[in-house]
Amino acid sequence: MHIDSEHHEPPRTGFRWLDAAIAVGVLLVSISSLIVAIVHSRTLERMADANVKLVEANSWPFLAYSTGNEEGGQRAINMSVDNNGIGPAKIESFVVTWNGRPQRDGAALLKSCCGYEHQPGDGLQHSIVQGQVMRAGARLNFLYFPRTPTTAAAWDQLNNDRVSHKLDVNICYCSVFDECWGGDITEFTLHPRPVTKCTPSKAAYE
Repeated sequence: MHIDSEHHEPPRTGFRWLDAAIAVGVLLVSISSLIVAIVHSRTLERMADANVKLVEANSWPFLAYSTGNEEGGQRAINMSVDNNGIGPAKIESFVVTWNGRPQRDGAALLKSCCGYEHQPGDGLQHSIVQGQVMRAGARLNFLYFPRTPTTAAAWDQLNNDRVSHKLDVNICYCSVFDECWGGDITEFTLHPRPVTKCTPSKAAYE
């Protein structure tokens, strides 16, 4: 059995000019519907892109170097990393250098900068930063060094040099969407350098 496919054609009136006008009208309606569908689709795509950018913006971390010479009413040098953004930061790499040389920890930094030998009970504290996740608004101290009669000379020297070009704090961190940034955060900028990815450093400050 042969079944002819069904064709839908505009009704014919018997007047050629009227039939042509109806056909043209149907064609225009079809074209208009297609244009509306395309515009609607592109609008939805733009809205989706805008939503993605909004979510990413609301998850943007921004790490900065912070330092001071008082802590809790005591004269103490504090060096820290602050997350001044609005999203958590995954710190993949953290390297502190003095005169271009990586420092393994706070004791090594004090020896390099000031010729000071760390002694138990001198109050020196330092923290591991690489591999940490910092929430927005958090601060992570990587050096705390109080001024005492024993530490005074080294403290004074570090206090003079803690914001100098001798100290670099190189960090590479990523957002929860794996957007990454890297560079020396002692050189403050509102536009950190984007990088493809971060690789943990073997010369990390610990």
